[in-house]
Amino acid sequence: MIRKATSQDILAVAELYNKVIDYEDSHIKYTSWQKGIYPTADTARLGVKNGSLYVYEENGAILASVILDTHQPPEYRNVSWGVDAGVGGALVIHTLCVDPRRSGGGVGSAIVDFAKTLAKEKGCRAIRLNTTTRNLHATHLYKKNGFTTAATKKILLNGQIHCNEHYFMEFVL
Repeated sequence: MIRKATSQDILAVAELYNKVIDYEDSHIKYTSWQKGIYPTADTARLGVKNGSLYVYEENGAILASVILDTHQPPEYRNVSWGVDAGVGGALVIHTLCVDPRRSGGGVGSAIVDFAKTLAKEKGCRAIRLNTTTRNLHATHLYKKNGFTTAATKKILLNGQIHCNEHYFMEFVL
């Protein structure tokens, strides 16, 4: 079940962020996330405050989270998007996070489907996101769900973390 997160979910979401970072530290680094810098409990807290944090829950356990809003980071300004969505006309996927033990099990696709439905309900013209070029799991997920790459460029993630190249991807509704 996907639902809007509450303040009671903040710590569980922060733990989920850390699970992904810890998993990457012992396997392969595919995000640009850094423990204690981004994402953190403050990321989840702000998502709850703004009403944009959603969680995927099964049997009382949070297995995934995502922030869905219409805030396009400054890096999105110089991208040649497939459609002119204007201000507020694109739903943006931020910080999609799936418990590594459930990766590849359809949880990510369920969240993307949820985002498509939410975008249509909000009257958006597109869904946009960015992900590191080395994040093969995310890139596969988004391409499988109809997203196309609009640009590839380096960014400063959350204004703090120098990153390798990122794909800027879009799904036109």
